[in-house]
Amino acid sequence: MKVWLQACRVNSLLISSVGVTVGAALALHDGRFYLDRFLLAWLGSVLIQAGTNLTNVYYNYKASNDPVSDPRGSSAVLRMGLLTPEQVRRGGLLSFAAGIVCGLLLTWLCGWTILLLGIPAVAAGYFYAGPPIRYGYVALGVVSVFIFMGPVMVCGAYYVMTRSFTASSFAAAIPIGLLAAGIMHVNDLRDYDTDVVHRKRTLATLLGRRGAAYALAGMDAVAFTVVIAAVLARILPWPALLIVLAIPQAIAQVRSALRETEPKQLHLVWLRGVKLHMQFGVLLIAGLLASTAFRV
Repeated sequence: MKVWLQACRVNSLLISSVGVTVGAALALHDGRFYLDRFLLAWLGSVLIQAGTNLTNVYYNYKASNDPVSDPRGSSAVLRMGLLTPEQVRRGGLLSFAAGIVCGLLLTWLCGWTILLLGIPAVAAGYFYAGPPIRYGYVALGVVSVFIFMGPVMVCGAYYVMTRSFTASSFAAAIPIGLLAAGIMHVNDLRDYDTDVVHRKRTLATLLGRRGAAYALAGMDAVAFTVVIAAVLARILPWPALLIVLAIPQAIAQVRSALRETEPKQLHLVWLRGVKLHMQFGVLLIAGLLASTAFRV
């Protein structure tokens, strides 16, 4: 189990959990919550992300010119012989299949609109690194993460509860998506040198190291600004302003991204991004739940 969790990049699976829970907390604030739908949405999202991660590990390993020393470091379980490539490939497909089952159950409960969200999500997960598209190699990975970890995941979780999309669900989804995209962006910044060598185009390689760090700062700034603006416009309740407590984490992350160039240090920046996403998400959830409990 430990090996499979490593292969699935278990730390990154928190991203899905946060996104779905934000959508569910907002639905609860608006008076609708169903535990079975929440669990199905959460499990389906985590399984699809796990399938994406496993597929990415498999195809990165296959694409490496030197499989013994995978330049991206994403295939450690394969390089160390803990799993075989075929096991990882099948694990990815099984995760996608289980996620699809959750999606079909939600479709039965909530209507065909779920298919409009779920089918593109599965396709995006597989074709990020899978042939023939491999869009992660043409600088579209960050955009995809923003769309599917933000609007699709948060608004989707909100929809399965309320059967509607609202301005508040998008106001909550945009910052969650931007911070998730920032995690992917720092991952690409960490792999900058090897991606240049292997001609993998990412937003980081297009912008250069300095430009990529400034882009990260912009994503973080917009994430906080959207929530603050939504509160001022009375789209989100004022306790959502708890997210400002995560600003120091964002500042520390950007400062490190501007300063560091070594992959090991940039991995710590990546971990800061995961913590920032978690802090921001938990604070937003706490604000929504407080508003629900105290009717403020």
